[in-house]
Parts: sequence; C-alpha cells; structure tokens
Amino acid sequence: MILDLDDTLIDDVRVAREAVVHTLSAVALPNDVETIELALRFIRKLWKVHPHRRTGPLAHVSGWDALWLPRKNTRLPEPVIESLRQHEIQVWRAILDSRQGDLDRAITAMRAYRSFRHEHVRSLPGIHAMLNLLRRNHHLWLATNGLPAQQRLKLSGAALAEFFDRILVSGEVGAAKSNPVFASVTRRALAEDGLGVCLVVGDSATQDLGLASNGGWAAAHICPAGWCDATVVGRHAAVTHVPSLSQVACECAPPTPCEPAPWWPRPPPTSPPAARCATTAAYWTSTVA
Repeated sequence: MILDLDDTLIDDVRVAREAVVHTLSAVALPNDVETIELALRFIRKLWKVHPHRRTGPLAHVSGWDALWLPRKNTRLPEPVIESLRQHEIQVWRAILDSRQGDLDRAITAMRAYRSFRHEHVRSLPGIHAMLNLLRRNHHLWLATNGLPAQQRLKLSGAALAEFFDRILVSGEVGAAKSNPVFASVTRRALAEDGLGVCLVVGDSATQDLGLASNGGWAAAHICPAGWCDATVVGRHAAVTHVPSLSQVACECAPPTPCEPAPWWPRPPPTSPPAARCATTAAYWTSTVA
C-alpha cells in the first residue's frame, strides 16, 4: 500500500494557516480572515516567481513549506540556501507593507513562522493506530512531493518514519508523483522487492490519483466530503472516496475478529463506497505493498 504524507497522515494546510495567524499576531498585524487570505496570496505569488522555484528538489515544494525549509543537509548549493532565506524575509516584508506594518519586523515574522511550523508537526487523529493495523498485512510505502530533508523532518516530528518500508520523495526521484517517471521508479522498486500494490491512498486528485493512474493501481481518494468526481484512468485502476484514512477498507487486510477496526465492516450501501483493493485472490494470499 502506498500512502501520501501531507494532509493524509499529517496536518499540513491547517497548520500552515495557524502559523500565519500566529505570525501576524507576533508582528502586531490583524489576524482577521481578510488579512490571513492576503498573506496566503503573497506566500503563493512570491514563491511562484522565485528564481529557484524549479531548481532540482525545490520543484514541488509548496509556498508555505518554502518559508520553513531546512538550512542544513539539504544538498542545495549555498547561494540557493541564502536566496531562500532572503525569500522568507521578502515575503514577510510584503505582507507587513500591505498592512502598513513595521518592515523592520520581517525577521521577527520569519522566525515566528519557522518556529511555529517546527513545533506543530503533528499527525492527524488516529493515524498511528490505523497504520499499526494496516502494517499487520501490508508493506507500507510513502510517496510524497517536496524537499527530501523537509519531508523526512515531518515524518520524524510526527513519529511516522518507523511505519514505512520505503519512502519515495519527489526531490530524490526527480519527478512529481503525477509524473509517469515517478510511477516507473516505483514499479522498479516494487519489482526489486517482489511486491505489488493493492492501493494508493492520498488527498490530491492530481498527484495521488495521477500516481495511481500512471501505475495502473487502485486508489482511495481522501476528500473532506467523502465523495467527489475525481477519478483515475486505466484498465486496472479504480478510485473510491473516503473522508479520512480511518475509512479506508482494504480486503487484503481485514482486522482480526478480536480486534475490530473502526473501518470494518464497510458502510451501508447508501453511503459513498469505502476504498477497496483492486487485487485478485492471488494477491490476498501474498505480501503486497
């Protein structure tokens, strides 16, 4: 089974918003909805035009993650690291200027945001228990977009690294999850380990379902409403929709009778269908990823 990281296993978008609110307060700016949205627009806009936005492993880093990238063990050239540090200051100066704030407090804002993000790396509720259930009958692999040093920092901070047999990061693979190259690299790694894929699980309709489409694998799409129109293509690929990982039901790993899991049995037919494996009976009796 292949799992996504951000907003599938860990709180990312919500924590990014919380960090913006915290930072605005730290530099005496209002933290109303309008100012928060304005700050997020600046964060996205200025990262989009940054000269190193498409440099190597930075190619698939989000704007809010770019404001707290590690500065050590990144394998990035020193001029790029310094450019990223200046980018953080420029973003907060732009936000301060837009609300007539004190521009000299940009460094204070930069430090406040970075500190908040580091201190609030957290898994979503129930994730550790769910991963413990899933790994009884699965090899769990992680597929994520971002700078490897930062994504591994998130895994460590949320105490999730130990659950995964393999961790595939776009910055190491050299392509985003939605790129066919990522699926090809994944297939080669699976072949080396003698494994197959029963399910790709993630919240992104483009990245996670793109990986499933390119690999020809079934997918469980995590969407807040538990149902949406996103789909995958391919003869063997199929997608189901669930509100969270706890609702993923995989036929190749039912819980033991003495320890029922919250996602078993499946919801009644009137509910949006829970995610199902697209594996054959042969896979049910073999080890799958």
